[in-house]
Amino acid sequence: MSGRYSVSVIGLGLMGGSFARALRGFRDCVITGWDIDPEITALAQNLGVTDRAGASLTKAVEDADICLFCAGPQGILDGVAQCAGVFKAGSVVSEICGVKTQLSQMIAQMLPDNVRYIGLHPMAGKEIGGFHNSDANLFKNAGFILVPPENCDEDALSLMRELSLFVGAGRVVVNNAREHDALIAYSSDLPHIAATALVRSYPENLTLAHTAGAFRDCTRIADIDAELWAGLLSLSGPHLLSQLDAYIKNLQEVRSALAGGDSAALRDFLQIAGDNKRRIKTL
Repeated sequence: MSGRYSVSVIGLGLMGGSFARALRGFRDCVITGWDIDPEITALAQNLGVTDRAGASLTKAVEDADICLFCAGPQGILDGVAQCAGVFKAGSVVSEICGVKTQLSQMIAQMLPDNVRYIGLHPMAGKEIGGFHNSDANLFKNAGFILVPPENCDEDALSLMRELSLFVGAGRVVVNNAREHDALIAYSSDLPHIAATALVRSYPENLTLAHTAGAFRDCTRIADIDAELWAGLLSLSGPHLLSQLDAYIKNLQEVRSALAGGDSAALRDFLQIAGDNKRRIKTL
């Protein structure tokens, strides 16, 4: 492997498989893949998505210049802990978890001083998971959030920005972990709660003939990986609670207007929401 840049993707589900596909050609790198399911590890290599199949988790990361963990929070922590003494000196370790504060602190404590860490969060995905649904174009024009630790290595941050743009990022921003979690509690966690709450119960005589685009758009992400999202929402903590309180307050405002027959209050509510939506589209 001497002389060839090396990227390892750990976890070859929807996100990891898509990264492995999208990274083809990045710095002319050799792509190594590993998944907890050995059949998926082998399949990715057989299809040419990866160049090498890691014989084990530690073997998969030992030569990597960049090691990208694509799993749920606990899987990331377990994987980094297992590999902490194996990572290549000077390499960059990253992960794509949607909640960063606790996770980044724990990872920083695990890694030796000669291994650099940069958190990464691609704002992309599908409502269906698994390697078979992975797509090299998944990240096209997506927002990418880089989450460096305090006093981070600027070269490592620049490297992960380069990687993000290579796989298709339309915009790359940098947040610290707390900023990231506060914003994502609103823009990702809360919409998942809203979608699942909407279908938690439904009219007995509902059929698809009664639904149109609004229903499909609002409930698409309710077809959810319950175990993964229970972990993510639990980690989101106070940030999510404050956003949920604000959301419930807004719903109560609508209910009060309807119950009181106050069409003016309802119109004002909808006008403010419409104005905000149009403003958000320009940010």
